[in-house]
Amino acid sequence: MRRAALSRCADLAVAQEASYTETDPENRTHARALYFSLMAGTHEQAPSLATRQRLVHVQTDRALILHVAIYSPEQGLRELAQQRLEGDRCEGTREVIADLGLSDPIFNKLRSRVVLRRAIVTAACEIERALAADNADSALSWTDALERFVGDWPARWPLPHYVARVSGLLQQAWFKPPAPPLTPPPLQDTYFPPLRFNLPHSATHPT
Repeated sequence: MRRAALSRCADLAVAQEASYTETDPENRTHARALYFSLMAGTHEQAPSLATRQRLVHVQTDRALILHVAIYSPEQGLRELAQQRLEGDRCEGTREVIADLGLSDPIFNKLRSRVVLRRAIVTAACEIERALAADNADSALSWTDALERFVGDWPARWPLPHYVARVSGLLQQAWFKPPAPPLTPPPLQDTYFPPLRFNLPHSATHPT
């Protein structure tokens, strides 16, 4: 019932709030999908482009920014989201490992971050592999996983640089510029001069 009401109203503010506060996991997942599609402009009742650009500019939900960068049909909005990802990335690849006991809560947090980073790297590599093999289904599946991993990434840490890289690759794959129309070659001059035969005079002027 709650899910049907969300779908009918397709209100951006309501979907956003429900995507974070809804207690039922299925309803929360549905609200989040609706919120993301409204922000990306893939929903038929999406707000105006200017409104969504303004919201993406101040957005802190990295998973949403990634989704918009990958799926928005509007190039300007994709570029804005991609700029947010490019400006919020960590170029370093060294993993942080603390020499602390397993019972130390700080160590557990760092260990969780390392595991999550590995998951992001794995998803990014699988997306690149799928794109190279022209396997759209696999690329979409791993893209969904990447969004979830990015959503779980701690807000105080810059994103691994793999996120912005694979986002750019996906945009290139999904939104290739149209190929120029094929034009037929110019018609050749098919005029042939009349044939001339060297016939004897008697053949052309019978007596």
